[in-house]
Amino acid sequence: MTSSEKKPSMRVLLANPAFTRDLGHGLERYMLGAGMRYPWSLLKRTCDRPRYAMFPLFLAYAAAVLEQEGFDVRVIDGVPLNLREEEFLARIQETSPDVIFFEPNAAVVDDTLRLIRKLRETVPATIILGGTHATSTAQHLIEDHAFVDYVVIGEYEISLLRLIECLRDGGSVALLRGIAYRDERGKAVLNIRSEAIAPLDDLPIPARHLFPAYFDTDMTVYHDGFNQHSPSFHMHTSRGCPFQCNFCDRIHVLYADNRQRFFSAGRVVKEMLHVKAAGAREIYFDDDNFASNKAHVMALCDEIVRCGVDVPWSAMCDAIVLTPDLLRKMSDSGCIGIKFGLDSSDTRVLHTIHKPLKLENVERVVETAKALRIKTHASVVLGLSGETNESLHNTFAYACKLDVDSIQFSLATPLPGTPMYRDLVLAGDLTASSWADFDGANHTVVRYRDISREDIEAFMAQAHSGWLRAKCKDPYWVLRQARFTARAAKSQGLGGVWYRFRRALQLVRGDARVISHAGEAMVMRY
Repeated sequence: MTSSEKKPSMRVLLANPAFTRDLGHGLERYMLGAGMRYPWSLLKRTCDRPRYAMFPLFLAYAAAVLEQEGFDVRVIDGVPLNLREEEFLARIQETSPDVIFFEPNAAVVDDTLRLIRKLRETVPATIILGGTHATSTAQHLIEDHAFVDYVVIGEYEISLLRLIECLRDGGSVALLRGIAYRDERGKAVLNIRSEAIAPLDDLPIPARHLFPAYFDTDMTVYHDGFNQHSPSFHMHTSRGCPFQCNFCDRIHVLYADNRQRFFSAGRVVKEMLHVKAAGAREIYFDDDNFASNKAHVMALCDEIVRCGVDVPWSAMCDAIVLTPDLLRKMSDSGCIGIKFGLDSSDTRVLHTIHKPLKLENVERVVETAKALRIKTHASVVLGLSGETNESLHNTFAYACKLDVDSIQFSLATPLPGTPMYRDLVLAGDLTASSWADFDGANHTVVRYRDISREDIEAFMAQAHSGWLRAKCKDPYWVLRQARFTARAAKSQGLGGVWYRFRRALQLVRGDARVISHAGEAMVMRY
């Protein structure tokens, strides 16, 4: 190809804005965006960076795919940087992008649309949306918002690349799979989904060198309090999950099936060595379900040992099929922490949400992990399908009894495209007045038969503190946490230990606060 035949270069910006709700008194509700499994917000001081920020792996894969094909890729992830909207817009103008891609979740989609409308006044870029919420609402986004040019449907990395190549080359979008666009009448056209990415080894290593932003590439801004060493880098070893919990939008929307796909053990270890060289002191496998396929985990553990990776790691697992033998294998290869979804201890609720979890196995997993000094973290979702006042309190009591080391409570958030959302709409029990209400940290959008909105939100606001107070009564649990803190001190130093102590003290005292704003009182957690 001669120089005169070279394809025109295009600058692509992958954007993850930080949105806030001003609460007065120097406080704000801080919305977390791409990288989260479900909408979530924090209460924080305006000047502070968030205490929790997940690395947006899908955006990082997309950046790597585009960069590999010669596009000029820039990233602005405003969430971990506490980047104010004015600076965010100024930075976008500074990059002069040809294409901007956003991955908004439900709680921030209206904020994103507002920002795009404002952006369009000064930046004539093509606007593309993707991710689970955009996938499930693609027709609405295209037909009701003229400033949204395209939506990528489903798993987006390869489809986004094909779309941008098409725009660069002047091709026909009508021929592309996985793209929604506007026809000459202004109606949405939703092309057939792209095939799921397979094999996953075809994806390049995520472009972490571009994050969090083109003007700040300090990866230590991403942090999760569960991880015991810092910095901790997030990775995938697989995508998908064989189970079909009715509230999971990744399975029902992003992938649209429950087939699990895997990176090869060699590919995973190659990336582990890559992030180790970049400074990782711990690796967190943020899979949809790390432990669901025993053969995959066994092969990976063997490869980690064979290659002498020597980096501690933790993983998002389940307690459905995880066995003591597999946990021991994981421990031998460096596993120091596991997360799993308990969700509910009520067998009727578990049956209703299609989660084949047995509490006996949960307890076996926790006891085995304790013996292996693997830190355990359970997630509990309050208000799932079939929840009653009795099951709510029973689940909390069980969570307090279960000997895990940390916990996350959230309010059930029925996301569009999931069976839970569909069933609530059909029953007339979805109470949201806007997408901004979909926030699993503070607000419910579900009408329950014997639980009021005020009661379940108040229960959520006190759940973490109540759980920690209960655990602190057990001296053996407290001693175990001291051991984990000592482990963390090796990489985080006294500053990290002091931060953990202050956060624990805040929780024990109660981290919920009644905020009065615009004539309304609301309870929010830090």
